[in-house]
Amino acid sequence: MEKLPADRWLEQAVKAHGDNLLRLCFLYLHDRQLAEDAVQETFLRAYRGYGRFRGDSNEKTWLTRIAVNLCKSALRKERPLPLDQAAEGSYEAQFRDDTVLQAVCALPDKLREVVLLYYYQEFSTPEIARMLRLPRNVVTARLSRARARLKTDLKGWYFDEQTEAASE
Repeated sequence: MEKLPADRWLEQAVKAHGDNLLRLCFLYLHDRQLAEDAVQETFLRAYRGYGRFRGDSNEKTWLTRIAVNLCKSALRKERPLPLDQAAEGSYEAQFRDDTVLQAVCALPDKLREVVLLYYYQEFSTPEIARMLRLPRNVVTARLSRARARLKTDLKGWYFDEQTEAASE
């Protein structure tokens, strides 16, 4: 299959993956402007490297890997605001109840990363392992630890909500 010219590919890639990458970057960085900058830089780097992209992974995996690396670099430079202090009108305001999101964002970086890629970006564990350059069993173990921690942190959250709704 013939590759598209870089400018046409970029236009299609932004349409196909831009929103997902923005959500992912926001969940890493907790700041809409930083997330937008990371996505813009992701597409700029992908555009520059498009001629070298061999297609060993799919386009979404390649772009996500670039975005994750940029977010990690940004996090090394400065820690993001906690979600409850992030700017008003940002993505977390779109969630009616952000309890789960808060719990995910409170996870340690290594656990949060695999949760975001698995549940929010819908990558498989083998894809995540390739993307993060980790053995598959490490990704599986991190997902398991994250689920256990979230189960503990969110215990009673759904049940309590159901009980409150039933008593009204």
